Amino acid sequence: MKAILKTLGILLLITLLIGCVSEKNTTTELVIARDVTDSIIAQPKTEEIFNLFGLTENPLKGAIFKFQNLSDVSYNQRSQVKIEPQNKWLSNEMERQGEIKKFKIAIESMLAESPIDSNEKENSSIYLPIARELNQLSQSKSDRRIIVVYSDLMENTPEFSLYRKGDFELLKNQPDSLQKRFEKELLISPLGGIEIYFIYQPKDIKSDERFQIISEFYKKLLESKGAKVTISANLNF
Repeated sequence: MKAILKTLGILLLITLLIGCVSEKNTTTELVIARDVTDSIIAQPKTEEIFNLFGLTENPLKGAIFKFQNLSDVSYNQRSQVKIEPQNKWLSNEMERQGEIKKFKIAIESMLAESPIDSNEKENSSIYLPIARELNQLSQSKSDRRIIVVYSDLMENTPEFSLYRKGDFELLKNQPDSLQKRFEKELLISPLGGIEIYFIYQPKDIKSDERFQIISEFYKKLLESKGAKVTISANLNF
């Protein structure tokens, strides 16, 4: 009987040890897309962005931060920094706090870096870069996936411009036709579980009215793909 109890005790200990070693914290992946075609666009703030990772509450979580500017072209340079999730039984608290500090500094550095050409631009490519980011995020294995877009969402390319009366009327009166037009360029994948935030502070009534229409168009389109969409002037909810 003693031998059996001893064996059971050893097995229980091994099981507990395996559970401790294999314990895994979740990872949050966050993408920031900042429109630099207009100088009045609201700017991302480091503290607001950092808080979305929940590292203050749980410093052992994993975090992936990706950043790109939205410009007059559909392909833009992207930056990334990340820290891996850690197991509480195998981590060093001081070392982990150092990693988190470096991670936050890297975010601040990326957000502070201005594009080489910081002047306002004639054109704005919005749909294609956002659609590409969403399609990549849809393939991510991260536990929480977020994209925050700082933009007035006013597409303005030679092919399609919301500053042209006819194109804006298409958005306003035939949003399904505009969706089909956009998705001929790039179809957006299913987005179940992805959180999307559109951040913009209108400067006047006209820009407010335009943003309400275009943001609702994106909200309807992306929620039909399974995403959770929030429209706001900032991230202070």
